Amino acid sequence: MDILTHFRSIEELTKTLSREQGLLSEMFEKRKLIKFPLGLAIDLVGGNETRLRKLVDYGVLVETGNTLEIESDYLNFFEEVLNVNEEISVLSVQECINTLKEHIGYFLQETNVNRKAGYQDNVRQLLKKTGFRTLKNVVDLKRNMDNAYKQEPNYIIKKKKLQNLDEKSHSIRVMIRECEKLMDNEHAFFIMANDPHMAKTCSDVKHDFVEAYHALMEIDRQIIFYINQIDQQNQLYKKIRKLKYLQDQLLIKTDTNLMQVLEERSPLWTESRQYNKTRLSLEMLRENEQVVKLLRRMAERNGIQKTTRAEAEPLTEEDLQEHIQQLEEVDSTEVWNAFLASSYDLFKFILRYDYKVKCTMEDLVTLFCQLVILHSDECRMTGEYAIYQDIEYPIIYAK
Repeated sequence: MDILTHFRSIEELTKTLSREQGLLSEMFEKRKLIKFPLGLAIDLVGGNETRLRKLVDYGVLVETGNTLEIESDYLNFFEEVLNVNEEISVLSVQECINTLKEHIGYFLQETNVNRKAGYQDNVRQLLKKTGFRTLKNVVDLKRNMDNAYKQEPNYIIKKKKLQNLDEKSHSIRVMIRECEKLMDNEHAFFIMANDPHMAKTCSDVKHDFVEAYHALMEIDRQIIFYINQIDQQNQLYKKIRKLKYLQDQLLIKTDTNLMQVLEERSPLWTESRQYNKTRLSLEMLRENEQVVKLLRRMAERNGIQKTTRAEAEPLTEEDLQEHIQQLEEVDSTEVWNAFLASSYDLFKFILRYDYKVKCTMEDLVTLFCQLVILHSDECRMTGEYAIYQDIEYPIIYAK
């Protein structure tokens, strides 16, 4: 049996994982889809088989024929850190509780002060670990419950998964009671370990347990609801399949009371009310005065104030003549072309330009701003300013 090489420092481990992060990320994302091909893994490490062989020799990857997979310890580590694991580890909590009992016993029997303090620190860390793992198991339980009900297509497997999750919920609750019982019964340890950090840790763990209890109560209620809903859907599915079989065999009228049930029920109340529009002919509206009076009476009763349309008067000869309206405005393109041929700055040119219409100072300032915006690429800004009638303007020339 070959003995795997192991990493000798955190630095060596982190550097190796960082260098091969592309391969590990791709394998982790496809951990449930395919067995990762060896050739693709070699391509992801730049064709360097030595780097890939190092991951296998150091136990990061496991080689099976022409495929690779991430070793279970690293896979579990990635899933727990990224909070994407689906397994609920009740045994890990039980293992923490058993280790707690051992270290409390060591603490009570130890006479050396330093080793006694070491056991005390271990107990405090184990308590924090127990509370953290309990809450994490509850979160994983809730996520797995929703995934089992919403994504599992097989009714039998769906129900079985929910029942197993219900058993794990009860197991987590038993573990919580056992840890609370341990904390209540070990009075000697907590009296001797008179430490404010220990007291705060115990308080935090009890708070975690209370929060986990409330979440487990809601999870139990939701699991019962899901299982009952699955049973109802399964019964309905069986009835529909049986009715379909009887319909195919032309026995549905003789072997069932379906026709009697349908006759006794009146499901038309669920449908929207049907309105049929009746359009009267134009001849009836023109010739029958009684119909017109009846319609007017109905319109008044329903508050319809729409009046009848009167016939428009004929157009006169003046209306048919062509009317031309001339708008007086400045052609900005013509002004700009004239400015390009001049040697003045833009504002002085606008003041001197001969317009065909009468322009106010406000119109000239507006034209100045308009030309600068429309032809900004053709303007040369000098950075200098001048004043005309309390108006400060930049000196701009054409390029």
